[in-house]
Amino acid sequence: MSKVSVFGKFNCAEGKEEEMQVALTTMVEASKDIDGVESYSYHKDDSGTYWFFGIMRDSESAQQHGQSESMKEAMASFMPLLAGPPEMGMASTVASYGLDL
Repeated sequence: MSKVSVFGKFNCAEGKEEEMQVALTTMVEASKDIDGVESYSYHKDDSGTYWFFGIMRDSESAQQHGQSESMKEAMASFMPLLAGPPEMGMASTVASYGLDL
C-alpha cells in the first residue's frame, strides 16, 4: 500500500495574515492526534502564496484526516481567512528519498 501525498495552494485574504498564522498552527497541532497523518506542513513563498503538504499512511488516513473533529474545528477558523477557494490535489507516492515507503 502506497503513502498518499496531499498538496494544496491558497492565498490569504488581505489583512488576515496574522490570523492565518494562528489558524495554520492550530491545524498542524490538530493533525498530530490523527492516526495515519505522518507529515503535515504549511509554507509561504515570496509572493505570499501559501502551500500545504501532507503525507498520509494511506488513502483511508487521508479521508479520516478531513473528517476528524479536531480538524473540522480547526478548519472552521481557517476557511474565512482565504482569499478564494484552495487548490488541492492528492497523489500516491511512487519514489522518494527520506520517506519510509
